[in-house]
Amino acid sequence: MALRDSVDHLWCIADGPTYPAERILPTGTTELVINLGVDTIAIANSQGTQRLSGAVVSGPYTRPFDIDAREHTAMVGVHFKPGGVRAVLGISAHELVGSHINLDTVWNGAAADLRSEICETQSITQRLAIVERTLLARLLGCRGLTPEVAFVVDALSLDRQPTIEKLARAIGFSHRRLIQLFTAQVGMPPKRFARVQRFRHAHDAVSSALSPPHWPTFAIEHGYADQSHMIREFQEFSGMTPAQQLRRSSYVAKDDHIALEP
Repeated sequence: MALRDSVDHLWCIADGPTYPAERILPTGTTELVINLGVDTIAIANSQGTQRLSGAVVSGPYTRPFDIDAREHTAMVGVHFKPGGVRAVLGISAHELVGSHINLDTVWNGAAADLRSEICETQSITQRLAIVERTLLARLLGCRGLTPEVAFVVDALSLDRQPTIEKLARAIGFSHRRLIQLFTAQVGMPPKRFARVQRFRHAHDAVSSALSPPHWPTFAIEHGYADQSHMIREFQEFSGMTPAQQLRRSSYVAKDDHIALEP
């Protein structure tokens, strides 16, 4: 198994934003994040604030959460493919869904050594190389997704999503069986995953818009029943309306991140 089968991309921030708060939007997959500035990561959501170590695994989530961007100006991270975390960390996405845990919980103390090694160099290339080498050394033989679930993930990640019923027929599964397998491997039911991906496509379009679109038309073009439906989905996944996101589009620091205050 190659690393690319489980990992979508690695990323690094060397001189990040200094505004107070940043909102992280749901992606439907797992993220490994290492804070190189301070050895702690604080995550705030509607349930309160959770303070963790400087190396954290964020499981698939469907609600936004906030961080203090001033504490996260230097970071490296791993964006896993849906279900890909199992091949590297040995735990399923379903076990991590909606949660944030210290990396040391699954790596038994090795996370602190990894963070220290990364902090010893200022080179972005070298930092990413250290992360890649570590992931390769820990790559397990287990498969992230079965071919059938991988097919459904790819289909639901498109701009125009087929129905779950159509996908179940395409792979020869019952609707119930597909939901069971998909949830076990990806961490959430296919319908919810599809909603998150639809929101992400619409969010990206809002972020790149130069002027306010005609919202009713925009909603239909991005797979929503109407404008009200789109607004409800945006509020659920980001805590903002599309119009509010558009006003903040110039403060997007990273994919799926929004600055709450410039």
